[in-house]
Amino acid sequence: MTNSNSPSGIRHPTPVTPLSRYWLLLGVMALAVAGLFAFALVFARTPELTQIEIFDDIFHKALVVHVDLSVLVWFLSIACLMWSLLGSGGQVFPFIEEAALISFGLGALLIALSPLDPRGVALMSNYIPVLMSPVFFLGLALVLCGVLLMLVKAVIGGRRPAAGDSMLPETLRWPLLASACVAFMAITAFVWSFRQMPADTLGQPRYDLMFWGGGHVLQFVHVQVMMVCWVLLTQQMPEVRGQMSKKTPTSNIWFLTSIFSIGLVVALATPLPYLLYDVTSSEHRLFFTRMMTWAGGIAPLLLGLLILPALWPMRKNALWATLAASILLFFYGGALGGMIRGQNVTIPAHYHGSIVGVTLAFMGMAYLLLPQFGWRNVTGWRLAFWQPIIYGGGQILHITGLAISGGYGVLRKTPGGFAHVSPAVKAAMGLMGIGGLLAIAGGFMFVYIILRAAKRQRRVGFVE
Repeated sequence: MTNSNSPSGIRHPTPVTPLSRYWLLLGVMALAVAGLFAFALVFARTPELTQIEIFDDIFHKALVVHVDLSVLVWFLSIACLMWSLLGSGGQVFPFIEEAALISFGLGALLIALSPLDPRGVALMSNYIPVLMSPVFFLGLALVLCGVLLMLVKAVIGGRRPAAGDSMLPETLRWPLLASACVAFMAITAFVWSFRQMPADTLGQPRYDLMFWGGGHVLQFVHVQVMMVCWVLLTQQMPEVRGQMSKKTPTSNIWFLTSIFSIGLVVALATPLPYLLYDVTSSEHRLFFTRMMTWAGGIAPLLLGLLILPALWPMRKNALWATLAASILLFFYGGALGGMIRGQNVTIPAHYHGSIVGVTLAFMGMAYLLLPQFGWRNVTGWRLAFWQPIIYGGGQILHITGLAISGGYGVLRKTPGGFAHVSPAVKAAMGLMGIGGLLAIAGGFMFVYIILRAAKRQRRVGFVE
């Protein structure tokens, strides 16, 4: 099924369920608010600005909300969007997605508003930093409740969708169902950690323990969904569409089933550290660390190495730019992981690279889906082409500056401290600040493009 009025030649299947569009809008709004908080983070680490008292006061609260909105809420909103595309599942639970949207959206709003609680204390726990505020925890609970509802919908409605109920090719149904199963394992790990945690564990150690196992498994969910976006974006390139057959790996169901099963198989080992070790033990923590280190990059590496060489001769449009930037940033972030020595800013350099790789894939998916929601097609817009280049290029400068500074021992999660450092460190952190500002600009460009495209619904019909 194609849209005969597509200016860029991109193939557009039948429009998807109208509810799917709201997951995208929720994610875009979360990303926009996270970008506002990012200004405080960039300024707090930029030399000559770090002595301003206000930046020191708001740094940690801004960091909590920025991370939770730009990673947790944004990533999960796109995952829910992709699960929404699996099928309606409405014959069993007719209003399940509406309930999920309301719960998720209200939770995201409460997280964004939680810094207004003057009693809130920021705790920099790994994977999900928290504010010690009832507003924050209610928001977090509602977000996870919305995700859980969508997982039920994905498993029930995604196995056998009604005719015309999904835009997804059959080859990608199993990968998305597998990602939903991995997400179930992540939520199970969160609950398991909470139940096994000693009652006398308080403060940041409490939340580090609570989110450690599930946080690691959740990364496999993000990577699974990112790879689905890579495949979909690749299949939309005219050069690939003209050659698609069972001999093409990105359209071969057996190849995709095998490569996407890696993350699922690894995630199914989640109960082992809970059964074998105490949740407070170093062995428990090391199990999840090694699980991610040894297995987390296998599937995206294999898929990315297959796609990356074929990108050069392809038509240069917005989808191409997001796909190329996503693969490059994800690989760069992974490479920086090998440079980690101690608790310094090389750690955020590593995970920022990987996170931005995921984000860029999701941005490309958003551009691809806009016409399916009856909105304007932006794949041929010059602004949409340059947006991932500016965003990705800024992030490359940002994480390079962090990685260099980490080599000089600059600590993570700590603003300021540049009064007595070498000029090389100041230069590296200045590079980080410039790259961060460019990345923020690229993020706001994405938000502007999406909102501009959604402002006027397209009246062009779809033909079969």
